[in-house]
Amino acid sequence: MKRIYLGALVSFAFCQFGLAAGNDSLPPPVSDKIYTFQQIEQQKLDLNDKIVRIEIGSLLGDGKSHLPNGALRYIAEDTSKSAMPFGQVAFPPKGLRNGALPDDLKKSPAAFYFRVHLFPDPNAAAVCIAVGRQVSVANGKAIYSW
Repeated sequence: MKRIYLGALVSFAFCQFGLAAGNDSLPPPVSDKIYTFQQIEQQKLDLNDKIVRIEIGSLLGDGKSHLPNGALRYIAEDTSKSAMPFGQVAFPPKGLRNGALPDDLKKSPAAFYFRVHLFPDPNAAAVCIAVGRQVSVANGKAIYSW
């Protein structure tokens, strides 16, 4: 039941808040630092709707959890080797088409920029929505690319 509830919340977030829409209006990353899922969970109130960089070591599952906009949702493991290295991530169709998920991700970690999204339930874990692999910031505006 919790899995269905979580899936519904993620779908709602993508549809209602346009979280997978173009990245024309996204802010620059919070910092150049690489965040872990444990840090995101600890700082989720401060990081909500902000962009962070996460280095993904592996994706769990087959990515067949399609969201209404075609995005694929995974449980990801970051490279921190911390006590809590797992978090939810979603990759939009644009990133998938441009090879954002290389077949060899299991062999070599890859860093991505993610937008942190919180759900109304304060106990729910954040979902991190991929916006790109590179960023260019000029005049306070960020452009993310795959």
